[in-house]
Amino acid sequence: VGGHYRIHWIQLYWSTNCTYYKISVSDGHFWIGQLTYKESSDCPGNLKWNPNGITIMGGDKDNYFSFPSGLFIEPKTQILYVSDITYNYVLKRYPNGKIQVAAGQSDHTSGSTSDKLDGPKGVYADENENVYVSDWSNQRIQLWEKDAKRGSTVAGNGMRGDALTEFSYPSNVIVDSHKNILVSDLQNQRITQWPPTYDPKNTTGIIVAGGHGAGIAPPQLYNPVGLYFDQTANNLYIANEEAHTVVQWNRDGYGEKVVYAGIP
Repeated sequence: VGGHYRIHWIQLYWSTNCTYYKISVSDGHFWIGQLTYKESSDCPGNLKWNPNGITIMGGDKDNYFSFPSGLFIEPKTQILYVSDITYNYVLKRYPNGKIQVAAGQSDHTSGSTSDKLDGPKGVYADENENVYVSDWSNQRIQLWEKDAKRGSTVAGNGMRGDALTEFSYPSNVIVDSHKNILVSDLQNQRITQWPPTYDPKNTTGIIVAGGHGAGIAPPQLYNPVGLYFDQTANNLYIANEEAHTVVQWNRDGYGEKVVYAGIP
């Protein structure tokens, strides 16, 4: 998996039906493919490849994607969400194959008003089809409720900067079980946490990882991109782009990180 504008493919395993989802970028073609496997009693240990992938979104026959950037599968509904940084929207695909716009405009227009996005990257959704989007160029996190015509800001003030009210290119967003919002703040080299209720005059984020400049030292991050939160262990897993690592950071032990994969 590459970083900004370097994603070749990302593959996610869905254990309940032995399915992988794959988002691919190759030679100007962008698609979401679903690769299915022969069912077995010991999934995934006895899986066998079906050599023929099935394109379920994108490809040459439609115009769904230009540069798909974020992908999320909501575990209860199994709805697939994909953001496109060039088309300025988020699409969702239901298990029955229906596809519709979940955030942004179907005509791909960008903007900073509440009904538009500008370069959306990370995407997260809950079981009620409420969608959180890291609105990259607008320096904010937007919440689009199901079937809404516009979003509302839930983190960031729309200004680029290093204050705790600001972002410098938010690359990913996730939400914990208490509805706290966690954001990868790429160029500020930190992960910030935001409360469930947003007040544009008073709400600020708190730093839960990084925030000590770019680097590979124990308290530092170096362009944090991907983000996953293990609710049970209270651990954050962060794809640390320029350090070439995935790091584990316990949210209760700010300042302590473990290199989980890769060599700095």
